[in-house]
Amino acid sequence: MKIKKNIFDSINKMNAGELAYLYEQVRFLEERKPFLPKKKQNVSIELILEMTDSSKSRWSDTVISARDMNKKEKDVYYEQIEKYS
Repeated sequence: MKIKKNIFDSINKMNAGELAYLYEQVRFLEERKPFLPKKKQNVSIELILEMTDSSKSRWSDTVISARDMNKKEKDVYYEQIEKYS
């Protein structure tokens, strides 16, 4: 792959400080992997309405709070979504 070759060539030209910074970025990406969705799910509007029907809050507030969840809360959240899928 051409992009891989370009990346390796760039890495080979980096000094120690640049490599340290790059390594930090790679570690950051590896830590985020569990949060990245493996596959986008198509959810029907009927399912969304069913899931939000009994909600006493606004849907937009729920979406915003879901974005701010920590890992444990996200795991529980995704388990609930899978249960309804």
